[in-house]
Amino acid sequence: MWLSLLSLGPWSSGVAVAGPLPENQLVWTLSVKGQVVGSRQLTVRYLEADGGTSRALESYTDIDGTIGPLKVHWRQRLSAHIDAREPASFTSVVDQSGTVLEVQGRWTPSKWSITTTANGRSRVSDLPLNRVDLSTSDLMDPYTLLPLSHFTEAHILSAETGEVLDGPVENLGVSDLKIKDQTIQVTGYAWTTSQGRSEFYYSADGYLVKYKTQLLGVDLDAVHADPPPGGVDDFPVAVARPKVEVTDL
Repeated sequence: MWLSLLSLGPWSSGVAVAGPLPENQLVWTLSVKGQVVGSRQLTVRYLEADGGTSRALESYTDIDGTIGPLKVHWRQRLSAHIDAREPASFTSVVDQSGTVLEVQGRWTPSKWSITTTANGRSRVSDLPLNRVDLSTSDLMDPYTLLPLSHFTEAHILSAETGEVLDGPVENLGVSDLKIKDQTIQVTGYAWTTSQGRSEFYYSADGYLVKYKTQLLGVDLDAVHADPPPGGVDDFPVAVARPKVEVTDL
């Protein structure tokens, strides 16, 4: 489910070498109580790095509708970078009906550094590594090394608010989800905190296909607009032409 790449030297006879991984474009439709209120778009770019594959995530969320009793225009632009063996470091800017909140989360080998900026004022908090397992950015990363399946209790940093929420993780098992006449097998996980219960459903290749979470106190449902992409095994593989040596007899 999660990506592991081998570092290969120059092409040689009979050795298959995977080419650069393609950029992925993902789109979720967002709804509240069955009514569509917006969309979330995500671009995943793969960057070669020592020890594995690093990734850059670019996400844009636009919600324009009624959330509970409120008419809301909620936007988020999120950029994240994931090194091969680390959780995501990210910058998120949320505009809620004209009120702007910026959240930056930076993982280092010794601590998490979290900066929140609102009304022109910034506040920096440093947290020990055991206080944060991952961020909500990692939940969208198809090749994260920190999937929810690794946890029975998860401490997750919200890229949307800068809060760290704690709660148990429950494996919901395997189920089928139909998207545009195609049946997708997904594995679900529930994560319950003081703010409510969230659910995340992933394809066999690690793509977040469907999820439910809380926004402004109500449940927000998201489902992938199209069947998810294939995994690394579905990408084209280039094979070097064998070298032929001629020897006189």
